[in-house]
Amino acid sequence: MMSIAMDAYPKALAGRIGFLLARAHLIARGKADAALTEFGLTMKAYAALATVVSDGAVSQQSLSRRIGMDPATMVDVIDSLERSGYVVRRRNPRDRRRYALQATPKGRVLFARAERAIAEAEVDTLGDMEPDDVHALMQLLGRIANPQTDFPATDELVSRALGR
Repeated sequence: MMSIAMDAYPKALAGRIGFLLARAHLIARGKADAALTEFGLTMKAYAALATVVSDGAVSQQSLSRRIGMDPATMVDVIDSLERSGYVVRRRNPRDRRRYALQATPKGRVLFARAERAIAEAEVDTLGDMEPDDVHALMQLLGRIANPQTDFPATDELVSRALGR
């Protein structure tokens, strides 16, 4: 696959991890966005809904931190999901000053449908990659995107992760 990237882009860019990750992101994101359009969701709304469905009740502030979304953007995303009936804000029984976000049954159904569409978009994005390659890619991307990482993933670290 590296030879495809080497031939497709200028040599100075084809060898840059950041450039290839950015291109891969644009391609994957475009396919995911197209899949979510059918459900009236953006990737940000999908990420919020996915987190509320998988993690359970969560405060808006915790959700924002959990998925790394700007709090102001999170307000708009949650307001839209709430207006559509996919999430509700309920008083937190342990702290009546706070609200907890919860997925509604309608939100859970939407999430399940959107999840299938995203999975299909990912299969399309990955093309004919072998399952072992997909697993290795997920492991490496997970190491780079680790939320506990407080330093940037450098070319050297990625090369070491790839065993080069």
